[in-house]
Amino acid sequence: MLLWIARTMLALLVSYPLVSAVRASGMIAGPEGDSVLFQPGSLLLLELLRVGGPWLSSAAELSLILLGLAAMCELIPLAAALDLLSKPDRPLLERGARAMRLFPRFVALGVITLLAQAALLLAASLLGAALKPALATVDERVRSLAPIALMALGLVGCAWFGGALDIARATLVRRAAEDGGARAALAQAVDCLRQRPMRVLLGVYPSVAGSALAILAATWFLARFAPTQVTGRALTLAFATHQLAMVFAIAWRVRWLGAALELSAESD
Repeated sequence: MLLWIARTMLALLVSYPLVSAVRASGMIAGPEGDSVLFQPGSLLLLELLRVGGPWLSSAAELSLILLGLAAMCELIPLAAALDLLSKPDRPLLERGARAMRLFPRFVALGVITLLAQAALLLAASLLGAALKPALATVDERVRSLAPIALMALGLVGCAWFGGALDIARATLVRRAAEDGGARAALAQAVDCLRQRPMRVLLGVYPSVAGSALAILAATWFLARFAPTQVTGRALTLAFATHQLAMVFAIAWRVRWLGAALELSAESD
């Protein structure tokens, strides 16, 4: 519930500039609201992008800045959630103080992991481009599938590094705030990844797959059963469906965080 509340509030904050820009355009001032933008064959969406382009561009830049700040702020409830899973009987004030102390180290771990994941994806892209001349004489299907396979391997590597990141976070939470820093926790997480690669990957996979399933199921349900007219019932149904999908995804995320704590303890 802690992660759900934090993510919902931060998501509303990030989306607010874009919603305000769309409202300022006047395209959704009619009785049907923003549903006119997504009707089959509607040209109002293109007209919105043409007329409100400058407003939408400025709002998107502000939303991206807020998204970065929100991603950093979300590390505090994440640290508190890991601490709650590790020590359920700790007082709330002490838990919050520990989360604040761990925040700089969580940020450092996130930056290191993002750089490593970006390097993996860049390497996969460059390798795919380098293999094109070598594959010029092979079957066309092989030439088409090779870049996709390399990018898939890069994404698997990103998932492994993401799992190592959570194990490093779990290590920091389990230890006292003064025992070791982000580098020592990441080194232990990488060692755990080296010794138990499949356990890490198979532990992360349900979290990623659960999130994707929740988003796709919510999209399918609203496209099939949501009323076409903008009413209080339609808005309530859409909001409830989105929040249910988010809670489902977070539940799988929490399951993986518990597994990360176990892997961290085993790698001591």
